[in-house]
Amino acid sequence: MNIGPNVFSSASRTTLEKNVKTFVLPDKCFENRVACTWRCGNKFTIYPRSQTVSKTPVDTTGDRIVNICQDILLFTPILRKLVNESNGTYLSLQKAAETAKTSDNQVEFLKLSRQYRSIIRVCIESLQEAAAKESDGIEKNSLMSYITIFYSIECIWHLCEILYVDSIPGDIVLPFLLEWIRFHFPCHEQVAAQVLEACEQGSEDHPQYWDTVIGMIVQGRVDVARALLKLHSLADINEFKLVDNALRTMPVYSVYGGISTGEFTITWKHWQAECRSKLSGRSLASQPKLELIMRLIIGEYSAFESIRDNYVSWFDLLGGWVLYTAPWTRRRELGAAAAACAALRSAQPPAARRLLDHLVRALLDGDLHQVIHEIQQISDNGWFATHLTDILYQCGKLKIFDKHQTNVTARLRDSLVLEYGCLLMEHKSLWSVGLSYLATCPPEGLRRAELMLERVPVHTNAKALRVIAEAKKYGLSGVVQSVCRAAGARRLAAGRAGAALGWALRGRCGRLCARAADAALRGYCGYSGYSGGRPLPARDLLLSAGPELLRADRLLFLGKYCDFHRLYKNREFKKAAKLLVSLITSKIAPEYFWETLLLDTLPLLESEEAVFSSSDTFEIMLCLELRSKELTGEKADLLRLALARNLARTCLEDVEDE
Repeated sequence: MNIGPNVFSSASRTTLEKNVKTFVLPDKCFENRVACTWRCGNKFTIYPRSQTVSKTPVDTTGDRIVNICQDILLFTPILRKLVNESNGTYLSLQKAAETAKTSDNQVEFLKLSRQYRSIIRVCIESLQEAAAKESDGIEKNSLMSYITIFYSIECIWHLCEILYVDSIPGDIVLPFLLEWIRFHFPCHEQVAAQVLEACEQGSEDHPQYWDTVIGMIVQGRVDVARALLKLHSLADINEFKLVDNALRTMPVYSVYGGISTGEFTITWKHWQAECRSKLSGRSLASQPKLELIMRLIIGEYSAFESIRDNYVSWFDLLGGWVLYTAPWTRRRELGAAAAACAALRSAQPPAARRLLDHLVRALLDGDLHQVIHEIQQISDNGWFATHLTDILYQCGKLKIFDKHQTNVTARLRDSLVLEYGCLLMEHKSLWSVGLSYLATCPPEGLRRAELMLERVPVHTNAKALRVIAEAKKYGLSGVVQSVCRAAGARRLAAGRAGAALGWALRGRCGRLCARAADAALRGYCGYSGYSGGRPLPARDLLLSAGPELLRADRLLFLGKYCDFHRLYKNREFKKAAKLLVSLITSKIAPEYFWETLLLDTLPLLESEEAVFSSSDTFEIMLCLELRSKELTGEKADLLRLALARNLARTCLEDVEDE
């Protein structure tokens, strides 16, 4: 089945036709017409659709429903640590950005950028360990592809950090550029270490000796190159001494060296003129490798061309080209150096390196718009694009304008963060991480968070409480009520009125409070199959509810009735009697509960000491007569007798008091 661009406009059709994805469905899974519908997130369902409407039942046992979803790299178990740890750094960056509005916080931004890179390096190490232990070929290839992806991410992030996050003294970028190349492209470093460790004269017999020496020269590791040259069996002849002296006397610029850029430029050009004169004197003609080294250190373009095929990418030579042509180069001048190195003749780079080449070139040219466009093509599901764009935006280094020259930087950053947050919200355990991203893009982020949080599956009390806690953290009261309402309704349907009442009070849902209180009262009085006299549910909760009882009349009645039980249990009979009379006279008791309410007066009427006054007794008598349908037979007669006795007793006490 072809999922093509037929739903898009003709303007975008040409671009999308190049990326049409073909899904091969199971054999004969659909005999009828096929329909497709989107589900939540990046999922859609393909299902059969009948061609005709028939009253006769049709056998559809051969039809199937096919669910198709995007393969999310970040949901791989081994990459969960990357998602969780980077979330902490992201939130710290948002706090640092708030303080940066009132003070310079560049050092903190650099620290957080390095934290991001550290997290990526740990992720790469974990992937390497997992790949080393994996025996399945397919899984091993997947892990190796992940390593390639995150190696490229860390490489680009490091270069961005140098060019846009770090505050470089004097803006002289060469030392940091050389450090970047040595760290990510350590050509011949292992061989150099082995040769130097052996420290044997005649080391040129090693098959990679000269490649290693030239590699050290290109990477600016002049001291290592000199040490390797001294291990050559002819190190004492004049040609070697001449090259060693040229390398030893090479000027090195430092911002803190005490000389200006102009003075250093004069010294540098004088040194290169001396090297050029020695080279033109043909004194190194008998040693072509040494001659090549001299041609490299004077910045001869053809010399760099001759060694280009020894390296995978043009930027392996970038540091050496800048070092030997213009070591005082500033960040804004790196584009010209990149163009010169990229123009070196070479074979077509492998596909895996082409994207990295484009990214490095765009970074050195200062085209951050193109950089963000390119990193969105990396199949890491937006992690890199989101976090790099955010840190560049917070540092104030990102300026993106649309065709109308309107600054859309904030919109671009927010759109990436929102998309990444929504992606994480789809995962069963990473949804809270996604929520923290959405919350940093108000007001759109909070609106999305509310919609997506309501769709998080809640199957346990613990999950429901966690969703509620997260919703309260971000002020999403609608989600709190929705979750509590759903949880309370499920408990109520299962006959657990007390649990339902707890959820109703937690969510402050008046209707659910009334329904749960009604169910609790019915259960207590033996209505609809319940056994009468059972304990009231959620008594502790009701006794501490306070003003929440006012959310529904039925809940208020239940709370007061529960308080009556507490007083009676504590043998505070007069207070209990007073509360019971107020419940009887308030007329908020449900019809089915009047029998229970009237019968509760019997034990108090028969107590040794009169707890009902004559006026209270008259109120109960009046209610008994008005509610004669609710209480009949022997129970009514017993209550009338008890009321008459209590009335006689209270009348005598009143006479004695007079």
